[in-house]
Amino acid sequence: SRHDKWLCMMYPRLKLLKQLLSDDGAIFISIDDNEQHYLRDICEEIFGTRNFLAELIWKKKYTGGKGTKTFVDYHEYILAYAANISQIGEISMDRPESEKAKFTQEDEYIEERGKYYTRPLKSNLDPRPTLVYPIELPDGTSVTTQWICAKSTYEELLRDGRIEFKNPRSSKYPVYKKFYEKDAGGKVKIPSILEVTSNNDAKEELKSIFNIKSTRDLTFKTPKPIKLVDIFVRNFTNKNSLVLDAFAGSGTTAHAVINLNAEDGGNRKFILIEMEDYAETITAERVRRVGGNFDFYEVGEPLFVDGDINPAVDAEQVRAYVWAMETSTPYVKPDADDCAAFMGVNKDTAYYFHEGALDYEFLATMRTRADSYIIFAETCAVGEEFLNKHKIYFKKIPRDIIKIWADEI
Repeated sequence: SRHDKWLCMMYPRLKLLKQLLSDDGAIFISIDDNEQHYLRDICEEIFGTRNFLAELIWKKKYTGGKGTKTFVDYHEYILAYAANISQIGEISMDRPESEKAKFTQEDEYIEERGKYYTRPLKSNLDPRPTLVYPIELPDGTSVTTQWICAKSTYEELLRDGRIEFKNPRSSKYPVYKKFYEKDAGGKVKIPSILEVTSNNDAKEELKSIFNIKSTRDLTFKTPKPIKLVDIFVRNFTNKNSLVLDAFAGSGTTAHAVINLNAEDGGNRKFILIEMEDYAETITAERVRRVGGNFDFYEVGEPLFVDGDINPAVDAEQVRAYVWAMETSTPYVKPDADDCAAFMGVNKDTAYYFHEGALDYEFLATMRTRADSYIIFAETCAVGEEFLNKHKIYFKKIPRDIIKIWADEI
């Protein structure tokens, strides 16, 4: 089915993305109703139930739906998982502009705490006897009811100047708690429903970048808005983080990283991956136009076809891959006076990639001295005793290269 094909495409990619996450990293996946519940299942398997952070709802539009027979589709989902939830600190975001308007009152703490607003200290929760106690008012009278905090907490708030009394004759509730705009560094918890921006805003951003007048002329129809991606880049990275977007689309993630670096002087880096034919004309071009500095690469032919090395792949590319996977270092074609199969030396081990048999005739062509040797070849015609004596390790082509690839995935 279509869902099967989609899952078969996503599963290995998510397995690899998990390996690429840092210990304190997190992944955010935007998804619609079509695949949301399927995606949740495979994420639970790959990342683990304990590493689930949230299933966020993003309100992507505010109008439309005239042609629908049932419900109006106003939202999408964002699934969030941690690589290791124990490494994730407290999660918060800058206070939205819409919330800042309620801070209108001032007191003697204005410089250190900013302005404040108040809420009644009275509780509307189910009865809890431990929250019922008398509070003495400035006029000498007292009020006994159920409050939102224990008496010891109230007394601490009172000492800290966070309680405000109002005339009981003019106010329904005489005791209020103050909430200051600079508390928690001006941060608030990220809500599970995000209404920061819309798809229409994203299209307007793309039109402005590419100097397009009409939405109908956009060749990329489903961009994500910068403000949405900024929530995650801003609150889940530090100034030196590396941000990877494996389904880059129009390049919004890079745009958000560039904007935040310009704002706070950060040195965040980004990697974008896009398989569609607009990767250079839209994704990369957008990053160029917003001032991004980056390198652009096109992925070559697949390394394997039906369990064999792809004959369309140059042997030097195969060597580069094998070298990188074996040594975790970049491959540089050696200048050493050795045979064509020689790849280099790493940690006193010499590496060879020989498209033929590992036999005594081939061994006679090797000139590099090392403590040990790893030789990739199609077959081995040398006895095990000789190999062990000279610390030569045979790895079969393509079986052991495929094993490296499989372990990576």
